[in-house]
Amino acid sequence: MFAADLLAGKVALVTGSTAGMGARTAEQLAQAGAAHVFINGRSAEAGAVMLDQLSKASLGCRFEFVAADYNTTHGVNTLFERTAAAGGLDIFVHTCMPEGVSLKPFVQTNRADWEKFAQGLFFSLLECCSRAVPQMIGRGGGAIVSFASDAAKIATPGETVSGACLAANVMFVRTLALELARNQIRVNAVTPSITRGTRTYDRMMADEFTRKLFAKAEGRARLGVASAENVAPTAVFLASPLASHLTGQVISVNGGISAA
Repeated sequence: MFAADLLAGKVALVTGSTAGMGARTAEQLAQAGAAHVFINGRSAEAGAVMLDQLSKASLGCRFEFVAADYNTTHGVNTLFERTAAAGGLDIFVHTCMPEGVSLKPFVQTNRADWEKFAQGLFFSLLECCSRAVPQMIGRGGGAIVSFASDAAKIATPGETVSGACLAANVMFVRTLALELARNQIRVNAVTPSITRGTRTYDRMMADEFTRKLFAKAEGRARLGVASAENVAPTAVFLASPLASHLTGQVISVNGGISAA
């Protein structure tokens, strides 16, 4: 899909990359020539499985798994200590999804839900970027890509809290892009909608409320419902020199469900 030397010599970190969009993005970064790709997840067992799969699929790239929960300060410190030991980062890709919460009407949520959404969808991005940016400055520039969601742009029942947190994610990306342009660091976001081949999709389809909601949206995907493999190339493009003049942008990949 991309030239095999497009990202030659680049060091990348993709959080939440033992499955779904994170895993496919890590794989495609390697196929585009990245020299060293850090993958991340909470489970060492899942990390070992994905590390084996990626290493077989993408020759010439060094993959390294870091077991860490990027929703905690300790986990973030663990991640970026490892990338610092490798000489710093050129590319940081942040995927996000809070654990232990589901989409539901606001009146059915509570403070614990709000805090999990805020941490998983917004604060984790802030904390990771606070560590990634100095490493990129030290290397003369870089690219940050945040996976958010079209819920940041389109009001949807059941996504009152998650949509608000994702909107904060997107505004952070746009403003950080302006602040870091002088450092040759570009910051962009990808906003998928319903995406098959992800744990989030499986979890949402197992819940009656979100299954009905998503089934209606899937019917509007004139180009077909996107898969993780369909979404990942946009992140790779934004991380690459092909997007050298793109920053502060928020790009929807949703199969035509909306024009967001």
